[in-house]
Amino acid sequence: GIKTQDAEKTFALQEELAQAFSDIQASNLPKKKLPYSIPDEYKNLPKLLGRATVEMVLETKGPSGKGFEYPDLHKNPQETFTIVVDGYTHPLTAGNFVDLVDKKFYDNTLLKAEELIVQTLKTEGYKNKDGEVRTIPLELFYKMDNEPTYGITSDDENRALDTQKLPFQAFGALGMARGNDDVDSGSADWFFLKWTQPLVPPGRNTLDGYYSCFGYIVSDNQDLLKQMGKGDKIVSARVISGLDNLER
Repeated sequence: GIKTQDAEKTFALQEELAQAFSDIQASNLPKKKLPYSIPDEYKNLPKLLGRATVEMVLETKGPSGKGFEYPDLHKNPQETFTIVVDGYTHPLTAGNFVDLVDKKFYDNTLLKAEELIVQTLKTEGYKNKDGEVRTIPLELFYKMDNEPTYGITSDDENRALDTQKLPFQAFGALGMARGNDDVDSGSADWFFLKWTQPLVPPGRNTLDGYYSCFGYIVSDNQDLLKQMGKGDKIVSARVISGLDNLER
């Protein structure tokens, strides 16, 4: 019966199939070129014209105060996570992130942990050469659309039930943080989602259509995020592939 089936193996197979499908999609998409035009008002922002992979080292005290705890009971203060961000669906959000990673902007960045997220603490944002904080718009890509929508939430556009191409439905999904009063106030802060189905139900939750989901942890250690707490940090982040897709 269903109760005797191995759910973990099923989830692992689902992840493998999803990754394979994603790879097939990527191979069929144009290289360093988007199949749509980005509005001219955003022409000065970095853009990721494809996908990029980031390797990020996180550090935690963990529940025991000695780091991440593993099933075999050993502990390690640091863990390396592999992240893939998608510029085909979120070129500005992913471009901003990859640009800042390449600038070492997130090295030694403190994190905060809440019930659903682990978020960076870069509240001052990233300042351009002229001293102004660089901001990016809310960027949503609905599953049935051919290009992103900018500057409006799904609720305000009466599309709350429309599915996003990159939904917040996985442990380790990346979301772009922003101010509650300005949808176009994203700058440098972003978060990892600690996904739990009762709090973030598939198909409709309080994150899809309100924040931009622009990538996922693809290494098999996403569940370690739940061990992170106050005072933990990003030790380092580097782009290991796809930097040539960045236009700035």
